[in-house]
Amino acid sequence: MPIRLSRDIPRTVPEAIPAPGQVGIARAAGELTNLQLLRALAAGLVLVHHVAIYGQILRGADRPFAALDQLMGVWGVAIFFALSGFLMARLVTRDPPMVFLAHRVSRIFPTYFAVVGLFAVLYAALGLEFGGLSVLALSLAPVGPRSWPLNVEWTLVLEVTFYVGLFLLASLGQARRLVPVAAGWLVLMAVAFPLLPPGSRNMMPPPLYLVPVTASCVPFALGLLLPRLIAAGWVRPATALLALPFAGACFFVDAAAARWLGGIAAVLLVGAAVTAPAIGRRSPAARGLIALGDWSYVLYLAHPPVLMLANWACPPHWSGLAYGAVCIAGALTAAALLGPLDVALYRRLRGWIDALSPAAGKRATIAFLSFFGGCALWGSVETAQHDWAESRARHAIASLPAASWTTREAAEAAMAGRGLALPPSVKARVESIEPLPGAEWLVGAYAFDPAKPGRAMQLALFCGGRLESLERPRRLRRDLVGQPGFEGVGKRRIGYRVRIPAGPCTPDSLLAVAVDDTGRMAVLPLP
Repeated sequence: MPIRLSRDIPRTVPEAIPAPGQVGIARAAGELTNLQLLRALAAGLVLVHHVAIYGQILRGADRPFAALDQLMGVWGVAIFFALSGFLMARLVTRDPPMVFLAHRVSRIFPTYFAVVGLFAVLYAALGLEFGGLSVLALSLAPVGPRSWPLNVEWTLVLEVTFYVGLFLLASLGQARRLVPVAAGWLVLMAVAFPLLPPGSRNMMPPPLYLVPVTASCVPFALGLLLPRLIAAGWVRPATALLALPFAGACFFVDAAAARWLGGIAAVLLVGAAVTAPAIGRRSPAARGLIALGDWSYVLYLAHPPVLMLANWACPPHWSGLAYGAVCIAGALTAAALLGPLDVALYRRLRGWIDALSPAAGKRATIAFLSFFGGCALWGSVETAQHDWAESRARHAIASLPAASWTTREAAEAAMAGRGLALPPSVKARVESIEPLPGAEWLVGAYAFDPAKPGRAMQLALFCGGRLESLERPRRLRRDLVGQPGFEGVGKRRIGYRVRIPAGPCTPDSLLAVAVDDTGRMAVLPLP
C-alpha cells in the first residue's frame, strides 16, 4: 500500500479546517509523527498476515490464530487507505491538478519498478521463477485479477485509480465538492453491496467497471471525509475507542463486510491520531517506528518476494515459527536498506517535477493518462469476457443433474444425453496431481482443440460431486508447441495450475471437466 512521505502533509492547519477547542490538531499538523506510527502499524499487520499465509501455503505451517492473522491484512490495508484518503483530501485542494497527479505517480511507479527489477534479477541469479511480468500487470491499471510480480499490487491498482479520479475531479474545478462526492460514493457502495454477486463485492483488484462499488474502497472514501469531520469537532483522540467494536465485529462477517467494518475502524483510528498530541521522537523505539513509517512503502512492496526467498533458504525441517522469524527479519532488513533510497528518490523526483514547464507537464500527463486508461479499458474488457465465459460455464454445469458429477461414467453419459459433448478432436488431460503444504492439491492440466484453435475452455474440478474450482487457462505451454496435434497452439494459453483443498478431495475422487464457451464439455483423463 503506497505511503505518503511527511513532506506531503501540510505543515500548518489549512484555512478550511478550523481547530475547535484546539483538540490537538495544530500540534498534530506540526509533527504528525502519529501518522508515521500508524503507517508502521499498518505495514506490520500486513507483514504478519502474509508471513502466516505464506508459511501455511509454502511449508504447511500451522496457523493457531488464523482468524486473527487473516484480519490483520484487512485492518492493515484499511489503515493505509484511510490515511491516503485523509491526505489526498488535503493535497487535491492544495496543489494544481497536474502537479497533484505527477507527484502521486512519481511516488508509486519508480519505486515499484525498482523493487520489481531488483527481485527479478535476484531470482534469476538464484534460478528461481519470478512471474507476473506483463504490460497490464505493470501498468497498475484496474484490469481485474491478474498474475502480479509481487502479489500485493491490487492495493496499488486501487490507489492509482483513486489518484486519477481525484485528478479528473480537480481538473473539472470540483475539488471543493469533495465532501458530497465522497458521501455519494459511500451511498453508492452501500446500495450496491447487497445487489452484487458475492465474488464481485471484494474482487482484488477489480476491473474498471467495479472499482466504484468494491468494498475495499470504503476506507479511502471515508478518509476523504475525515478533514471535514475533524473540522466539525466530531473526531477527538478518544474516538479511537470507537474503533474497537467495529474491528471486533470483523470476526463475525465475511471478507467483504469486514472491509466495510475494518474501514470504519481505520478511519476512526486515523482521525484520533490526527487530533491527538504528537508522540515524541526522543526514545529509540519511537524513532525506529517513525523510520519504519517512512520506509513502509518499500516494506510493503519487498516483503512478499522476501518471504519466498526465506522459504527457499530455510531448511524444510525448520518450524513455522523459525520461518516466520527469518521472514520478519529479512523484510525489515530489506526495508532498512531500501527505504532511505526510496525517500531520497521521491524527493529528487518531486524537485524535478516541480521544475518542469507547464507544457512538458501537460504532455507527460496526457501520455500517462492515455496509457493508464488504455490498459484499464483493454484489461477490463478482457476480464468481462472471462467473467461471461465463466458464467456460461457455470450455467452449463448447472443444467445437468448434480449426480452427473460423481463419476466419469455418469458425467459422460449426461453430456452425451444432452448433446453437450465436445468433439473428439479436443486434446485435454490432467497431467499431475501434486500434494502441497497446507492440505492442498495442485492440479496441472491442459485443454486444446487443434480443429478449432480459438476454442476457449474452462477447467471445472469436482470432488465427490461438488464443484471445487472453475478456472480459465492462464499458462502458455511452450513445451507442447511442435508436438503432433499442437501445431496451432502458438501463444494461446491452454494450461491450468489449480489449487484445490485436500480435505474433501483425493486423486481418486477428482473429476476434471473442460467446458467451452457454448457449454459443451469433456471429461479429462487423470494421470
